[in-house]
Amino acid sequence: MASNMEGSIHRGCDFIFDFSCFTCQENDRNTEAEFYCEECSEFYCSKCMEYHNYFYKKHAILSKENMSLWPKTDVVEQGKCKEHRKEKLTIFCEDHSELICHVCHIHHQKCSHLVLISDKMKQLNQKGDFKQLSATIYAQHQQLIHEKDDLEENIKSLEKSYTTILEEIKTLRKTINDSLDQLEKNTKKELDTLLVTMRKSIQTDIEDCTKSITNITCHHEDFLKIKDKSEALSFIKYRKCIDQSLEVESALQEMATETEMRITFRPDTTIQQTLSTLSGLGQILRTVKQSHPAKRTTQNTDSRQNKPKETTQSDPGHQTTLGFKVNKSHPESSTSRSYSPENGTNDLTKSGQVSDPVSSSSHQLVQRHQPAAVKKSDKIMKVKSSKRYSVQIKDELYTCYINGICETASGELLLTDQNNNTVKLMDQTYKVVAQCVLPLQPWSMCSIDSSRVAVSYGWDKYRGSGRGNYHEVHFIRVINGQLIKGRILKLHRYCIGIAHQDGNLYITDGRALYLYTLDGSLVREMYKDTSSYNTVTSCAVSPDGDRIYVFNNSKQLVILSRDGTVISTLTDISLKSPSDVIPGLHVTDLGQVLVCGFSTDTIVQVDRDGRQRLAEVVTAIDGVARPTSVYYSKNTGSIIVGMVNNYDIIVFKAG
Repeated sequence: MASNMEGSIHRGCDFIFDFSCFTCQENDRNTEAEFYCEECSEFYCSKCMEYHNYFYKKHAILSKENMSLWPKTDVVEQGKCKEHRKEKLTIFCEDHSELICHVCHIHHQKCSHLVLISDKMKQLNQKGDFKQLSATIYAQHQQLIHEKDDLEENIKSLEKSYTTILEEIKTLRKTINDSLDQLEKNTKKELDTLLVTMRKSIQTDIEDCTKSITNITCHHEDFLKIKDKSEALSFIKYRKCIDQSLEVESALQEMATETEMRITFRPDTTIQQTLSTLSGLGQILRTVKQSHPAKRTTQNTDSRQNKPKETTQSDPGHQTTLGFKVNKSHPESSTSRSYSPENGTNDLTKSGQVSDPVSSSSHQLVQRHQPAAVKKSDKIMKVKSSKRYSVQIKDELYTCYINGICETASGELLLTDQNNNTVKLMDQTYKVVAQCVLPLQPWSMCSIDSSRVAVSYGWDKYRGSGRGNYHEVHFIRVINGQLIKGRILKLHRYCIGIAHQDGNLYITDGRALYLYTLDGSLVREMYKDTSSYNTVTSCAVSPDGDRIYVFNNSKQLVILSRDGTVISTLTDISLKSPSDVIPGLHVTDLGQVLVCGFSTDTIVQVDRDGRQRLAEVVTAIDGVARPTSVYYSKNTGSIIVGMVNNYDIIVFKAG
């Protein structure tokens, strides 16, 4: 009895190995196999292998180093119970979807759906589930083959497009080189022409000098020869010498007034400035052609618990698509306070349709075999923890006023400090490491590329004081932890809000939104509102460029389409700001819209189309006081908030 008890305990503590020693199993032991005998077709541990080799010295043995040559798991072994190695699997527990042996049955006595495997097989055969499964597997096999072929073709296409693009880059570089060569030829030709002209002018003066030297020398020599021979001739020569001397004196005075001729070269700085603003010869874009995925082929055939419960239209809280049940409501947390839409639910796409974030610019809806889901752009942001970091620089005259935040590709932060007329650079540890002083107060900032930003300034709170004559956009680049000033766009209107997307520069002047190119050329007026003062101040644009957001101090957020058509207007009293504050506005890479509620000490998230507020992401409880800027860092997964008259920024870790 004790021996049986001990064996039972031993077996109950066994590990499950992919390959177990055959001899040990025969002796109620569970040991991992380390060798396989091709002659015996059995697995052995190292100890049992010694006995085997004693009797069978010529058998071919495969060690673990040659495990790839070992046979796959034995079918007989698959039919054995993992817990009780000598028992066969004979029963299927539908409550737990588990195969068991008759010994395991003691642990499933309370289960209500136990069926013999033989009976289950009869049911499956009668229903034709095996044929259906076989057809499904065959269809999936064919789909995988087609998918593999498509992917292999895709690789060939990528390599071909890579070669084509390389040729395009070389051609573009050659075109640029040819253009530069032509500019060099034109400049050299101008230099050659100028040299010839100036040399000719100087040569003429040299010839005049030589002629005058000859004349005055001859007259002087003649005068000396006849001076004592004839008074009349001497006087005549005297007069000629006097006349020649006067001519020479006049010529010498004229030459004395002329400055030395020089040739200088003044390079056209436009070329270098333009090149310094570029990060490459063009943009390398990743485009995805979204195809309709194949229909779902797998079926739920054997597990009762996997069958979906039926839902009807009387269940408003759920929607069923393809046998899955989805809850439409958003889970709440203590740091994210949701606001229900007017219809009681958040905007959902039609069943089975969601907007593809990769190909959204093509305005196509793609079918997906999944439940209806909230758009990524409307996924509510939540915060878990926060930390404050100082942005003060030694000897600053005023309290900091952070009204703009951007990020480089390497995770450095750029901040505009309106009170101190500076752009500040913070490293990845949130330490201020550099600053760039501007001539006037910065009002807005946007990213241009991975290391460059554009800052608008020139408009201030005292328009009647004679200040604010500069209306400019200043480009600043981060290089080796330093802020380097670049080119400046001088515009003929106020520069307040600024945003950038794919080479398009959006600028507001307080009453209108304008579209510019990066070189400062005005494309057109996008939107205008002259109903009151400061009606168009902040602006932002969605990552795909399909939505443009303009905001003002009087609690209105206006959403425009790509062509400037007004899509919607959201009025929210909690978003009202004083007239001298440009309210903070930011759109994340996923299209989530964050707005600063200055007067209510909140950061509010609204939906992509601006028809409703979704949540207060952070509030005064979280330490925010009069926020003027907000930014989501994809590098750290954090929401960063800047405030007025505050030496700190707050970094919230987003969940």
